Amino acid sequence: MLRRTLERLVKANGGRVPPPTGEASLAPLARTEGRGGTLTTQQVNFFETFGFLMLPGLLADDIEEITAGFEEVFANHESWELTEDIHLNQPRKIIQGVLEQAEDAPKLYRDPRVVGTITSLLGPGYEVAPSDGSLFYCDSSWHSDTYGAPMSRHMVKISLYLDRLSAETGAIRMMPGTNFFQSVYARTLRRDFTDVDGPEEVFGVAREDIPAYVLESEPGDAVVWDYRTIHASFGGGQRRRLLSLNFKEKAAEPAAAV
Repeated sequence: MLRRTLERLVKANGGRVPPPTGEASLAPLARTEGRGGTLTTQQVNFFETFGFLMLPGLLADDIEEITAGFEEVFANHESWELTEDIHLNQPRKIIQGVLEQAEDAPKLYRDPRVVGTITSLLGPGYEVAPSDGSLFYCDSSWHSDTYGAPMSRHMVKISLYLDRLSAETGAIRMMPGTNFFQSVYARTLRRDFTDVDGPEEVFGVAREDIPAYVLESEPGDAVVWDYRTIHASFGGGQRRRLLSLNFKEKAAEPAAAV
């Protein structure tokens, strides 16, 4: 059923779907509709159903400038180095608010390609959360980015990988449908992946062989995804660069006093 649904949605968007194996590579899922970035109904359906969307070349025209700004911030600002179980105790360097420290940060947030994409998913009045920049010298095992996030509100990332990435060099892998974080499916997987050795202990396969879609990308592509979607990355331990723009849906208005 999931396979047929994926095929129908991707065909409508002009993409293609590879065989759903642990090493599958996901070709571009959908195309943006013009330069404004407004998503089609099918693209919104895809995102809301599966928890992610690939927008090839969304910021390709500006990726050299974006990359230069990213490198300048890392060269001139202190980063926070983490070694965590989820990264197999290998180092990751991160700067919170990396984009906000660059001179042209407001320009990117106002870019119609970004505004159109996020408005299509979160509606008008969405909030901009601090960006983050990462240098990965590590793999990332299966997890969702829900730590500290308000689960009562939808949150969306636009992730810009600044290097060409394949399944073997750290392209992000997504588990479709795990954005429905209260479902038995997603809750069971989060439980089984609590320990980085969980995939082998529970399922008898290496963590990189868990069935998922690999979103291979070129600099300038945008991976748009729900914070709740379970994801991982393997083989990209040589200074893999990531810039993520983070957004929250508009907070609910307080109930009027009776």
